[in-house]
Amino acid sequence: MGGLLDKANATKTETVDEVEVTVKVKTKPASADVKSSSKPSSSSSSAPKQNPELAMKLNIAGWVAIVVGGILALQGGGMGILVVMGVLLVGIGLIVQSERLAEGDMNVVKLGLSIFVAVIVAAGPYAALVLVPADSSMALTEIAINEDADEITFYVRGSFDSATATISLDGETVWSDTLTLSNDRAKFKAPLSAFFDGNSQDYRLASMNSYLIEVASNDDQTASSEITPSLMNREILNSGARISEVLKTETSGTTTTTSVDGLIVESIMGMFAPGEGPQDNGEHSMTNLGLTPVSSDYTMQLRIKKSGSTEYSSPIITVDGLDATWTSAVSGSKSGKTNGWLGLPGTATDSLNTEYIQKDSFYDGAGCYTFEIVITNDFYAGMTDSGSSATGIMVSSNSWELDFNADSNQRTMEVC
Repeated sequence: MGGLLDKANATKTETVDEVEVTVKVKTKPASADVKSSSKPSSSSSSAPKQNPELAMKLNIAGWVAIVVGGILALQGGGMGILVVMGVLLVGIGLIVQSERLAEGDMNVVKLGLSIFVAVIVAAGPYAALVLVPADSSMALTEIAINEDADEITFYVRGSFDSATATISLDGETVWSDTLTLSNDRAKFKAPLSAFFDGNSQDYRLASMNSYLIEVASNDDQTASSEITPSLMNREILNSGARISEVLKTETSGTTTTTSVDGLIVESIMGMFAPGEGPQDNGEHSMTNLGLTPVSSDYTMQLRIKKSGSTEYSSPIITVDGLDATWTSAVSGSKSGKTNGWLGLPGTATDSLNTEYIQKDSFYDGAGCYTFEIVITNDFYAGMTDSGSSATGIMVSSNSWELDFNADSNQRTMEVC
């Protein structure tokens, strides 16, 4: 009996020991799990999660803001340092945040270099505008002519409030205006009618008149420049004409006859040597190479006269710059260039579709015919008034003997 009790006690003891061992084995992993799970929790509370995609977007946005700041800085005083600095701070803030999201812990050296470059890009232009000496910031630029508005235009640029511009002719002021600058510039417009008083050059391109632009700012800066002489050659001083026959061939049975049906008339206008003139056979000594073209506003008309009586007048040709336009009785709207010989309107067209003046429109028997080129300049108000001492009307006369009934070898169209 005692032996059985001892055996039972021994068995109970072993069971308890096994339970204790089992409990110990099970509790250790649980303790390890708690410790391992606590580490990430403490780490995540000290640094933001990395997000490379968002970091890249913020970085791009930051540099875009920096570039915008640089563009605003180029506007100078018009935008102001506060606007530039505000945009700069936004850009730097975006760059800093992108650095944190990209690498977790910020790279101080890399971030410092980025901020330095950002400041140079955004604030550099503004600093340059502030530091440049005032006396080197004025510029007189883009002197040009507006043919549509008939005016000289030019820009004045600089870091000052207002500027007064004058145009002088051979030392005498003939025009002036004062403008306030906007975004460090002002555009001046000087009507040609207000100051033009003769061409700058003659036909040899030798100087005749000098038109000088002078500008003074409200802080006593000055600049000056001569208007390009070719822009100020506005007055047509010379013109000429040349003619050539248009023949008509008719056949009646076995008989073929050729006769003069009319004349092709061409004109040249601008500036050339006064000794140039008509030659035999309807020619003219002037060539395209000898012409100094004049870009201006004027009208031109051909008149054919015999013994002082006008036998024919062409449609009026209007010239704007170097572009001539007119309405033809044959072809409707026509155009051409005045930088060389220009075919004039006619009453019919030949086989090459060239207009010519038919004989019946002007011919009144053999004799001396004068082909007048009438130029009406229009470069200042009132110059073409009948009472004006300078009417602006220039007439050239080109005369030839015409006998359309003579044989071809006798139709020499000699100068008369």
